[in-house]
Amino acid sequence: MTLKFGLYGTDDSPEVLDVIGKLESHPLVETVMYHEHIAGKLGKDSHTLEEIKEADMDFMMTVGGDGTILRLLQEGDFKILGINTGRVGFLTAVDLPELDDVLSRMARGNYHIDERIKLKTLLNGKEIKESTNEVVIHTDRVAKIRAFEVYFNDSLIDRFRADGVIVSTPTGSTCYSMSAGGPIIDPSVQAFVIVPISPYKLATKPYIVPTDSEIRIKLIERGKSCLMVPDGQKEHNIDDKDDIRMKLGDTTAKFVRFEHDFYSRIRKKLVWR
Repeated sequence: MTLKFGLYGTDDSPEVLDVIGKLESHPLVETVMYHEHIAGKLGKDSHTLEEIKEADMDFMMTVGGDGTILRLLQEGDFKILGINTGRVGFLTAVDLPELDDVLSRMARGNYHIDERIKLKTLLNGKEIKESTNEVVIHTDRVAKIRAFEVYFNDSLIDRFRADGVIVSTPTGSTCYSMSAGGPIIDPSVQAFVIVPISPYKLATKPYIVPTDSEIRIKLIERGKSCLMVPDGQKEHNIDDKDDIRMKLGDTTAKFVRFEHDFYSRIRKKLVWR
């Protein structure tokens, strides 16, 4: 079979543009729809994400790193084949030199879709874009700590002072959450992890909670503010008057994968790299 896909990317270096500029002439490629950011760099017709989605492409190819994928996942529900041109690229499928082999495997159907849960956040009852990795709430001033209360449904989990708090999906457990001392969670586990960032008390530890209920985070110091950032994208200013709730998302993140072993990916990307 031949392939039809959209192309979305942030890496517009000459080397990358040279490679992806040859995609249309590849014998296994039937159609490429270039997203507006990268189309102009290549002199190709430009398309919005909505146009690409309506055209029913087989998948969306991203060129960049994990941030590129997270940005796209906040904008639409796509099957994503991530081509890594960044550093670690934990969410990507392959590195740029493997592109020819990847197209061949895709054309043969030699792949699977790895489907991951997402996190929905409600700020004062209004839904903001769902997160694939995590939502970070952090002090809005350097070298200042804040006081937080964290609830699971109506039960108080903990009250602590810290630089902030992370609520992460299993996918995000290998990202900021891990760096802040949280556990790595197998993506097949239906759970969220709540990780205080640099807490003042030694007794303050991460919590793993099921996805079938609601997490609520409250700033408890009057007049003190923080920033809330879903997946490292848009910043939201929050304070003690804001109501912040998180629950299981309505959509899932879908990644094209060529291997089934999550733990080999951990070794390759986080241990041996």
